[in-house]
Amino acid sequence: MNLSLKFPEIQRYASLAIGRTSPINEGQRRYVRVIHAVLAAFLGKGVALLVGFVSVPLTVNYLGAERYGVWITISTMLAWFTVADIGLNNSLTNMLSEAYATHRSDLAQRCVATVFWMMCGISMLLSIALAVIWRWVNWSEIFHLSSSLARIETPAAIGLAFAIFVLNFPFTILPKIHGAYQEGGIANYWSAFASILSLIALVIMTNLQGGLIALVCVYVGIQLVVNVVWAFWLFGYWKPFLRPSLITVQCDILHRLCKIGSMFFIVQIAGMLLYQANNFIIAYFLGASQATPYSVTWRLFTYTTMLQIIILPALWPAYAEAFARKDIPWIIRTFRIEIVANTLLTGLLASLLAVFGISVIQRWAGPAAVPPQSLLAWMAVWSVIFVIISSMSCILNSSSRLHGQTIYATLTAISNIYLSIVFVKSAGITGAIAATVISFLIFNFIPSSIETYLVLKQANH
Repeated sequence: MNLSLKFPEIQRYASLAIGRTSPINEGQRRYVRVIHAVLAAFLGKGVALLVGFVSVPLTVNYLGAERYGVWITISTMLAWFTVADIGLNNSLTNMLSEAYATHRSDLAQRCVATVFWMMCGISMLLSIALAVIWRWVNWSEIFHLSSSLARIETPAAIGLAFAIFVLNFPFTILPKIHGAYQEGGIANYWSAFASILSLIALVIMTNLQGGLIALVCVYVGIQLVVNVVWAFWLFGYWKPFLRPSLITVQCDILHRLCKIGSMFFIVQIAGMLLYQANNFIIAYFLGASQATPYSVTWRLFTYTTMLQIIILPALWPAYAEAFARKDIPWIIRTFRIEIVANTLLTGLLASLLAVFGISVIQRWAGPAAVPPQSLLAWMAVWSVIFVIISSMSCILNSSSRLHGQTIYATLTAISNIYLSIVFVKSAGITGAIAATVISFLIFNFIPSSIETYLVLKQANH
């Protein structure tokens, strides 16, 4: 399998992307849909970054340090609860892509209905669990709140945030549906619209001196309202054949979705442990102050991988549909373009940050966040490894080759935690990222490379 990249191919696909050449086959039309989704994702990410940039000083100034800390903790808790979908959203992407490729609108409708009502059931269970434990939780003690205003607002804000979260939970399938039909641009436009509304509401709220509860209504409530409107538009106008009727829920579809979803769930849990463990290990063994330069440097280097993060949701369903159509040459051609372009771009940006990162961090976050030079070098290596592994994972995910990934992810997470503890004690915060790089190279990069090669070779034959 030749993964070399030829310049004429880049020219041809660049012409398609900017509209100078019309697509003449399904592979080229698929490529154009991916490009449009990526461009829309850049718009959505740009709006989200603008909202985040503007919202931080606004919320910090009117909430104060203590209540802002509560809000950040609530946001983190809600992010963790997204794994409660037990991998159903990711498995829906693969099955819907297969239904789209084979023109099975009946199968697509059953898949959407099954996942939607399953998510409604999970929402009910989460609501019951929260209602049971609520009376036993003293939120003021958990957050160590000192001000009377924070003690009054926090329980109500947390309850409201989780109530809106469980109501919004079934609607998390909406971007997955558009992604499976290679309409990622539509999903990104809706997300950008929600971000703009949140920013407008935030500005109004700060002028009216709203509190923590008002902040929850703005950031979580507006997303729910937009998703409800989005769902009515999607199922009532854009794709009415996908309307999730309860009578079309099927146990055999649910069994297949859960079988694939359970493996996605294991990978998700391992990934969360992998990416969150280092900060806790550094704070525990070296003190919380040492976690600041590590987390700031990590966040800075994530921008070097932004192209991969943006392109992945568009490529995943495109690969899945191409696998269903057995269009393996398109997959191989696109994969080599993706992996070469992302590796070169990330390598260039990461190298620049490895050289000039200290000056950037000092001006951006202040002297307390300045890391050692060795941390920048290891972060640059990690960034390149990340985009390569993500490209290979996209191939494996879209072909539903998940058994190996559950093993790789689990072993990588265990190795990372163990090595981080050992290396942090001897090498400081640099030891944490060194442990991550070594763990990924041994337990993930090598086996993923072999499996990706075998999957593409077998499919090509």
